[in-house]
Amino acid sequence: MTTLKQNPFVFGHLMDEFFPATATYYPPVNILEHEQGFNIELKVPGIQKEEINLQIDKGLLIISYQHSENKESKTEKFIKKEFSIKGFKRTFSLDDKINTQAIDAKMDSGILTISLPLKEENVAPKKIISIK
Repeated sequence: MTTLKQNPFVFGHLMDEFFPATATYYPPVNILEHEQGFNIELKVPGIQKEEINLQIDKGLLIISYQHSENKESKTEKFIKKEFSIKGFKRTFSLDDKINTQAIDAKMDSGILTISLPLKEENVAPKKIISIK
């Protein structure tokens, strides 16, 4: 399983520093391998599980979030607003050994955990062939 690069241009990261309103957010990821498969953990604090979209398309696991702007109060206005995540998209390629029908996800304390179980190996029983 490999991660696809999202933003290979250094210039884009420099622009994010100078213009944070246009900054692209990539939630930090842990990928764990175990006997039954893999787990992907994304750190997504403050985001509700109903707001996250998980889908598999053409061998890719796509995790995305798009924030719809709330109306600001008419009596208050922000002087500076730094903790606003407008959206993100992370994409992971899935190996053929992953059982895509059994992928599961759960959210706990701002950590989204996606379980990617391996397919069970169908090993044909050993057969002795007699020669006639």
